[in-house]
Amino acid sequence: MYKIILLTIFALKFVLIVSGQSNTNTEKSLVPDKSNPSPDYYCTWQTQQYYSNAGGSELQRANINEANLFGIGFYQGWVNFYPNARRDLIFVMDDSWDVPKNVTGEKGSLVLNSEKFPDFAKPGISNQDAIKNLNHAIKAKGWKSVGGWVCAEESPMFLNGRTPQEYWTERAKWAKYSGFSYWKVDWGKKIYDYDFRKMLTDIAHQHAPDLNVENAQINGVIPVSDIFRTYDVPAIMSISMTMKKLKYALDKFTAQEGYRGLVNCEDEVYTAAALGCTMGVMRQPMAGNLPNGKPDVSWPAFHRNLKTKIDEVTRAVRWHRIAPAFAVNEKETEVDSALLTDFWVLKNKAIEIEPWWFESWTGLHIYGDSIIESGPARISRRMPLPLVIADENGDVPFVVASKNPSGAVSVATLGRTVDRRYWTPACDVSISAGNAQTFGIFGYYKNLTIKTSLNLNKAIIKAQDLAGNKVLNITSMVKIEGSDLIIPGDVITKIGTGEQAKGDTSDPGLVLVISTSNH
Repeated sequence: MYKIILLTIFALKFVLIVSGQSNTNTEKSLVPDKSNPSPDYYCTWQTQQYYSNAGGSELQRANINEANLFGIGFYQGWVNFYPNARRDLIFVMDDSWDVPKNVTGEKGSLVLNSEKFPDFAKPGISNQDAIKNLNHAIKAKGWKSVGGWVCAEESPMFLNGRTPQEYWTERAKWAKYSGFSYWKVDWGKKIYDYDFRKMLTDIAHQHAPDLNVENAQINGVIPVSDIFRTYDVPAIMSISMTMKKLKYALDKFTAQEGYRGLVNCEDEVYTAAALGCTMGVMRQPMAGNLPNGKPDVSWPAFHRNLKTKIDEVTRAVRWHRIAPAFAVNEKETEVDSALLTDFWVLKNKAIEIEPWWFESWTGLHIYGDSIIESGPARISRRMPLPLVIADENGDVPFVVASKNPSGAVSVATLGRTVDRRYWTPACDVSISAGNAQTFGIFGYYKNLTIKTSLNLNKAIIKAQDLAGNKVLNITSMVKIEGSDLIIPGDVITKIGTGEQAKGDTSDPGLVLVISTSNH
């Protein structure tokens, strides 16, 4: 009877702490009240895909326009996305924002088109002023700034006999004047041209220091890039494919002096947060089927259903306020030699349900085929690889971790895809954190052990859902053994989703701070 009473008291105390009832809510948030300094962005490409009912690239390109960005109709108003995260994100207009409908010769123009943006590209208004006004309008909605997709070539309609150097110098000056802050340099005639991509970064350094130039496709350009994107992956194999790409991006290169050397891992936002990378968010909050009622195959609801995981974005960019993305350095990267293999079996005969792999990614596949991808089980930066003990079924998640130059440490467990199942195995994970006192913790665990060099006698442990502002004292909910701090997985889940929006299915994400007797 005595044991039952004690357990009941502990359970009630746990509920009170997690619900915030034991907290005055007057304590200062553990997340700084400032914009994230990393060049993270939301881009419109997958929203264009949704609006076009997955009608193909040309339809996607046609509907990037003023009406869809600012309109009030169904499926419009894209600048109103991410109310809790957009102060930390650049709004990037994707493919063909600078190309009129039914025209192909202006790719790479960076000229705001009057047909698509009539209230900004008005007669008598210079292009740089038109973009400046658009930037102000988007920033007025709360975004950090505006950027755009850039075709990797010069538009012959605007080249006018100039050299590529002169052409892009003019556009960099437009960017500086207008506050246009991001060039997402993608495909085009010069997609694999190393000298071209380096030239764009060098021009930006000289003429528009606040302009972020993102490169892709050529791993060798990473050391002389400010940002390098791991490039497109399909949602269902996104984690394993991104881990495979990050192995080469992080473990083979070191940023040269004068270049930022950041790696962007697209929509894998918890990977970006925990591993010190930047993110290019593509998920959008219009959950469910396409406007025509057919399944949204870019974000399949039968897998991770990422369009219902919007709070993950908020948590990831808010962690970057504490621990910003940092440069590649192969000497500071650890990559597990062990690989984890994910696979997905195509079992839907109806092509419209699962077309995301047909021809587009790995060749033509048919009903019954298995799609297989492998990536390193663990990656860490500036710290040892985490230790992971398999669960009762012998399964482990992908795990990433890093110690930020700021001193903060982060760790994330990432899900697995096997047959037609997606889940994150809840395992015992241990990280070596040295004297770090601030932690970003993402994903699911059985227990997380933080091995420190701190004197944890009389330490106070506080935590907060990265999506909210309630600071909770969780000292009584964790275990301290010498200099080891052990956090039960259910505590991480409850705290890390404690302020989650109704209906959101995001994985947990929290910030934890250790206060010792010396601080």
